[in-house]
Parts: sequence; C-alpha cells; structure tokens
Amino acid sequence: MLGQKEVLLKSILLPLTAQIHEHIVIDASISIASWLDATINGLFIRPDPRTSVSFMGEGLTADMIQDLCEATENEGRAQAEKCEQTFNRSMAAADIDFKPETKGATARWRVAVGEVTDHVGRKARTADLAVCPQPSTTQPGAQEILNDLIYRSGRPVLMVPDTGIQRSLDHIMIAWNGRAEGARAVGAALPFLKRAGKVTLLQLGEINEDRPSLSDVADYLADHGVRSNILTDEAFTGNVGEAILKHADDEQADMIVVGAYSHSRWREMILGGVTRHLVQHSHKPIFMSH
Repeated sequence: MLGQKEVLLKSILLPLTAQIHEHIVIDASISIASWLDATINGLFIRPDPRTSVSFMGEGLTADMIQDLCEATENEGRAQAEKCEQTFNRSMAAADIDFKPETKGATARWRVAVGEVTDHVGRKARTADLAVCPQPSTTQPGAQEILNDLIYRSGRPVLMVPDTGIQRSLDHIMIAWNGRAEGARAVGAALPFLKRAGKVTLLQLGEINEDRPSLSDVADYLADHGVRSNILTDEAFTGNVGEAILKHADDEQADMIVVGAYSHSRWREMILGGVTRHLVQHSHKPIFMSH
C-alpha cells in the first residue's frame, strides 16, 4: 500500500536585476530554502545592448553606436558580477552550498541577457515558487517582474514587502472567495501550511453557492494534515483588499495566501481590485497564484 505523498517545494526562482538586488529578497529566499531544504535559483537579467540602439537617436555614426553598445555591455557585466558577489556572500553566510548533491538548502546562479519579459515568467515555469520584492518607487522594474511571474509562469509567487519576512511564517491566513485562482494558491502553499502552527481561513461577504465553501477548504486541508480556523464576515461590504489586510493585522498573521487577479488584467489596471490593493499596501508577505 502506498503511503501519502509529501507535498514538496524544492525549487525557488529568485529573479534579480541591477535595480533589484537587495538583501531583503535574497534573505527571504534563504529563509524559505532553509525551512524546506530547497534550491535557490538566482537569475540575474542584464540588458541586451543591441536593443538600446533604437533609443540612441539619429545622427550617430557606426563607430559611436559600437562604442555605446560596448559601454552598455561592460556595464551590464559589471552589474551582474556585483550582484553575484552579493548573492554568493549571502549564501556563504547562511551556509548554503552550490553543490547539488549537498543535503539541505542549495543554490545556483545564472545570468540571462535581454528584457525581463524575455526570461522571468518562462524561467519560473520550471520552479515551484518565485520570490520577488513588493513593487515600489525604490524598486524600478519590480512591478514588471511581478506581473510577468503572475501572468506568464503558471507558478505561485511570493511577494516580499520592504520589511522582509520577519518571522517564521507560523500563522498563515488564507483569503478565500471560492475561485480557481484561490484554489491554486492554497494547493501551492501546502508546504508552508503544513509547517505553520496556525492557519486561518477568511471569507468576506457571501460567495456563490456553486463555489467551494470554507468548510470544503477546511476539509481539504485536513486531508493533508493541516488544521484550520474559520473566520467569516458574511455581512461585509466595502474594500475587500483593505479588509483582508486589517484582519491579517488583527489576527497577527505572518503571511496571506490569496488568488491573484480573479478579474481581467484590463479591469484590474483601470478599475483597481483586491490584488492590486494588496500588492500596493501590504506590509506582510503575499503568497499568490493566478
């Protein structure tokens, strides 16, 4: 008789650029890899100097364009080397080895040339999880990375706030609306849910009768050995994203699990939405899947 298979999270993609190489996301990846004995795949994306030719303006000679391309190439290589040094120092400080046969957490390093949208979403398709920073004015390109991961990878994403991961994610809150995106997020988050000391299921307002209820989610988690507490506010009206964050604060949750962009991308961009509010205002890690 076959035993129950353990849900594993063994491969983490960590996309980095010249603008996104802060210790916050590196340290968050280290924490997760150490908890789950996973591999951190550091991926640095540096610009292709050839793509900048069209932005250099008219009137430049071939020699001038060549010099500019070489300068851009050299700068990109220098930025990649600098980021790699930071990455390596962080791995060494955490005693994480680059040898794949090593037991426990391990690491890899890769450099890709091109645009973020050329690589990030596609590379994440062969990872169990991608980790990225919360978009902000101090993180140019972070929004582009987050969007590419959510819409093109088919994999879950952990967005790390500016404050990083403060604790061991012992209390996880699931914001549930019965949609497919939320179901994918819950399933993908099982490695975290199984090691959490407390799991809270939150429902705001009523959900359609044809969608799985909180009791259904609780039963599903119980099948995986995860006990959960149910928290509902069926009479709720107002800003859902704001309410989720308030409940997460009130319950002292360490991470929020939620389906990402249940509505169309156009509607979210123009009218706003729950995911957009969470991305912009959360000071807790957000685990999401589209």
